[in-house]
Amino acid sequence: MHGDAFYSLFALIPLIIYVAPIVFIIWFLLKFLKLQQEKNQILKSISDKLDNFTNDHSES
Repeated sequence: MHGDAFYSLFALIPLIIYVAPIVFIIWFLLKFLKLQQEKNQILKSISDKLDNFTNDHSES
């Protein structure tokens, strides 16, 4: 009786092996997209500062 539960856990191992890569890929893509958004915000901030700098110096 106790062995049946043990063998039923072994039946779940292939399912975990198939699902784990999919979960990892989704996690990686979400992390990558978040990093790209942060990079874009930083680059936009730099661009805005450069625009302000060039506008201030071109007027004088």
